Amino acid sequence: MDRIQETQARINMYGFLSRLLIEEIDFATLEKIKENEDILDLFPNTKEWDKFWEKDTIKLIEEDLNVDFTTVFLLNVYPYESVFVHDEGHINPTVTNPTLMFYREHGYAIDLNKTRALSPDHIAVEMEFMMNLIQEELEAIAKGNEADAEKLRNIQKKFLEEHLGNWGPVYLMAARDMAETPFYYDVCDLALDFILSDYEYLSDTVEKV
Repeated sequence: MDRIQETQARINMYGFLSRLLIEEIDFATLEKIKENEDILDLFPNTKEWDKFWEKDTIKLIEEDLNVDFTTVFLLNVYPYESVFVHDEGHINPTVTNPTLMFYREHGYAIDLNKTRALSPDHIAVEMEFMMNLIQEELEAIAKGNEADAEKLRNIQKKFLEEHLGNWGPVYLMAARDMAETPFYYDVCDLALDFILSDYEYLSDTVEKV
């Protein structure tokens, strides 16, 4: 895999995980997972889940997956950085939110009215921010602008160190342990592994450039 393909793969994974964590799964996305062997391999426990193959997809979503999503992400393990890093345990949707300040510093605007998120530090929004940074990096690579690409990799690494990679793994382990379906167990496990591996990738890449 060359550098452009590698960078595009990172964009795709952050986008995919952001979609899975921001709201309940939809029919088309679940069918895509079922039908694509490469994607399905990312969900090892789900592959072995008899109900995943035997139950009608719509019923599976409505009776199992949506219930699990609500239980884990909406009722028990809130997917917000401010909840996990502050002793008060409150969601912070205000302009003083450090994650929002990081976004603004790097030219990223988020309209919460267009998402299910209550605050800009939702894990899915932070993943979308990483996706945008990597997209900008890809554009810099395509233009042969190595200085900008290096700068963007450093911003990505800093964001993982200060935000997503700082709290995300702890959150995802807690959510994974709460999940009652193999699917959302796999979603959390996949996101956990990817954040850790992406930080390792960035650490190696930044040191080499």
